[in-house]
Amino acid sequence: MHDNHGTPIWVIGHKLTSIVTTGDYAFAEVTVTPGVPGPPPHYHEEAEELYFVVEGTMEFLRDDAWHVVSQGESFRIPKGALHSFRNEGDQPTRFITIHDPGRAMDTLFLNFGIPVDEPDSFERSVSKELIGQFAAAAGDHDMIIPSPEPA
Repeated sequence: MHDNHGTPIWVIGHKLTSIVTTGDYAFAEVTVTPGVPGPPPHYHEEAEELYFVVEGTMEFLRDDAWHVVSQGESFRIPKGALHSFRNEGDQPTRFITIHDPGRAMDTLFLNFGIPVDEPDSFERSVSKELIGQFAAAAGDHDMIIPSPEPA
């Protein structure tokens, strides 16, 4: 595991800064670039998640509905709820995310994050290879990505 706490990193196209906590929960600031897809819809068996929008407007998927959340508002994802996020605007948005408990998610982010000051870090973070590795490891870190329904 890389110790990138406090260092801005790109994680699947999103700039994330993980903040050191007691280890009982994960706390990170995330900047979402317009047009970069959020994570695949997923759920957590162990953790609840809370988002707080610091700047801009985000859309959060919870179960089957998208919810618009503006600056200064929060949005809760209970354990087991299928969710994702997106920025449909034309400006980057920032939010705080808290996973409780969160050690598994923090480890996933830090293992697959690329420091923003490394060459081509954004491009590497959205490479097919890295996204595949991230998705393959996600289930071991309480990020369950359901298999698509057969057509």
